[in-house]
Amino acid sequence: MKTIHVESVIHRNEKRIKLIFKYDQEIIDKIKALPGARWSQTMFCWHIPFREDYLSDLAERLENIEIVHGKPPEKPGTGLKESDSVRRKINVIHNIHEGLYFLKIPYSKKDEIKKLEGAWWHPGAKKWSVLANPENLTQLREIFDQENYILSFIKDEGETHGKVIQKWKPVPELVEKKFENEMILRNRSPRTIETYKSLINRFLDHFKGMEIKVLPADEIREYILERVNVDNYSRSYQSQLINALKRYYEYVHDREFEDFDLPRPEKKQRLPNVISREDIQKILDVTRNMKHKTILSILYGCGLRLNEVIGLRIEDIDFNMNVLFVTGKGDKQRMIPLGNNLVRQIERYRKSYLPKVYLFNGQGSLRYSGKSIQNIVKNKAREAGITKGVTPHTFRHSFATHLLEDGVDLRIIQELLGHSSSKTTEIYTHVSRKNLRNIRNPLDNLRI
Repeated sequence: MKTIHVESVIHRNEKRIKLIFKYDQEIIDKIKALPGARWSQTMFCWHIPFREDYLSDLAERLENIEIVHGKPPEKPGTGLKESDSVRRKINVIHNIHEGLYFLKIPYSKKDEIKKLEGAWWHPGAKKWSVLANPENLTQLREIFDQENYILSFIKDEGETHGKVIQKWKPVPELVEKKFENEMILRNRSPRTIETYKSLINRFLDHFKGMEIKVLPADEIREYILERVNVDNYSRSYQSQLINALKRYYEYVHDREFEDFDLPRPEKKQRLPNVISREDIQKILDVTRNMKHKTILSILYGCGLRLNEVIGLRIEDIDFNMNVLFVTGKGDKQRMIPLGNNLVRQIERYRKSYLPKVYLFNGQGSLRYSGKSIQNIVKNKAREAGITKGVTPHTFRHSFATHLLEDGVDLRIIQELLGHSSSKTTEIYTHVSRKNLRNIRNPLDNLRI
């Protein structure tokens, strides 16, 4: 008979029941159906809420499984518990092209990974990368092999590790069609629809077997907290998850999500990353490729978002009026004036590259890739000797800041950027060098 060992523990200031057993998918499926069942990456086990009659309750719910109170016995002569034979596999993707190891790690190992050479956290992919050298390889084995982990090394000879690793393990399609239809009727963007569906699908898979419509608020709060603490969701991603849940309950179950009283994470107020006009000029000077120079010129000369540059069509440019029509977030269209320099650059580029539909075509594809543009910006900034991080959005921030320094009204800048709220645009008033230069340093009034 299959056996589960149970013991009461305090987990995150809450009394829980720890479930210990040898890996068995049938047992896992049954545990997932238990009310309040959770997986803990810190304890490396499943656990459920404490109740006084938990032994008899589990015995009733988990038929044909022996429930034993206390820790599993040690294997004779090994000093290991039965549950220790189940080790968690961690895939280490060796990207040959970039010379890096990419891996997802338990949150408890974060500080140890930080010490490795070239350690870098990729928040979008939810994974770490370190230099692929013998020293890091030895350190990785020391960090993980001594515990309940098995390192599995996989070679990736492609250019991007994203082609090999999926962000999540795929789950069955669980979200109702009604949810997608309602979002389409409300004119949500395809990207938002796919993101919300993915988030809700994970949510439904987590609570599979439970009555979703009447799921208690504290269960949902616990789920969001677990995504933040275990999966390291960012503030923006946490807010996106709350939005998706709100829409799901409103559209599918006709339930007011405000009843759940979920606190939204406060956004960190960060100053935009801006580089000087001199640095912009240096980047343009080192860029010899005509297509690359045209892309950089439009990024800075029009203040476009990366996706807006990728989606530019030939028909979006009016060469008679010297203006560019851009469709931004929420399908909102705006008009941006093109200066004489930019018009001449675009015309030279068109004569040389002969684009058909989109202004920038990729190799073997209709549109240029965002990753390619990011690499162009990064490489040219490095060639120009700029040490601070530069991204396509840095050009957009610099566009707005330099216009403000030239005396352009904030309301006009808001229209050019496509901001819905003036509050978003006002952040550029904090980085204008023109205003900062007029401030006299108090130390100048003293003798040193």
